Amino acid sequence: MSTVLPAWFPLLQHALHANPQPSARYLQLASLDDSGAVTCRTLVCRALLDATASLVMTTDLRSTKVKGLKHHRQAEACWYLPARQQQFRLRGEVTLKGPGRSASLRDELWERLSEASRQTFTRPAPGHSLGQASAFTHPAPTAPPDCFGLLVLQPFRVDYLDLAASPHERQLYEYRAGEWHQRPLNP
Repeated sequence: MSTVLPAWFPLLQHALHANPQPSARYLQLASLDDSGAVTCRTLVCRALLDATASLVMTTDLRSTKVKGLKHHRQAEACWYLPARQQQFRLRGEVTLKGPGRSASLRDELWERLSEASRQTFTRPAPGHSLGQASAFTHPAPTAPPDCFGLLVLQPFRVDYLDLAASPHERQLYEYRAGEWHQRPLNP
């Protein structure tokens, strides 16, 4: 990826700044499961990495989405930020990072999690049959467990829509041949 920040990245940063409530960090991520079926879920963006213009979410590495992303690395996030009525559809490659990889960022994001969020990583693997109630009462660990991972989305295509503009404005940003290209689209 280019070391120059793409033009869409400051738009996303400003939109997030205009939406300070925690729920503004929720986005929908669509990907394929390990059988190739489309799946979508809501995640929380925990960080934006300026150096690579990528999004970082936390995940339980035991989840079914991780299994699918190991087979099909492309995903698309849809992120609507209501304060400025802006939508970002970010398509890219997903990288999963667990223990020993990106340790400082992983530790930093672990520290930012609430105790309730940390406790979810002590429970049985998500998506499996419901276990006994006692499996949900473990205290939150102080250090990230092995199942705590990072999901990093490195966009190569961003479809930006500004619904506050009249008429609406839409721009497509695509990373090709080592640089970002931008073109307006009909909204």
